[in-house]
Amino acid sequence: MRYILPFLLGYGAPGLACDYCSAEVTLTSELAECYLTRVDGEIDKMIEANLPAQLINLASCDGAATATRGTSGLPGVSPGARKPDLSFLMDADGLRCLAVALRGESWSPDPVKTFEVHRDCEAR
Repeated sequence: MRYILPFLLGYGAPGLACDYCSAEVTLTSELAECYLTRVDGEIDKMIEANLPAQLINLASCDGAATATRGTSGLPGVSPGARKPDLSFLMDADGLRCLAVALRGESWSPDPVKTFEVHRDCEAR
């Protein structure tokens, strides 16, 4: 049974995606920078605990308070724009993929961007 559960969760199977993980993540440049400083440590924690996915919480990052106030705190953002995600769940491949997408991202002119994690990674 212990060998079946990781397979069902997609852990250790490169062709399988995490079915319950976030497929999209919306971030500001400040939250993205914070994520990039934490991603390696979060992956290490996940591996040490033998978890198939890790909950990423960016609520303590610089810029998180502005993100929670909505679009009024972000200049140049239209009222219908999506709010940044302060937490999301991803497997190690998704975490690495998002990091690759963020490292190559230009934040001008959009202060808030949504990333389709695996699609954006494959496009790079």
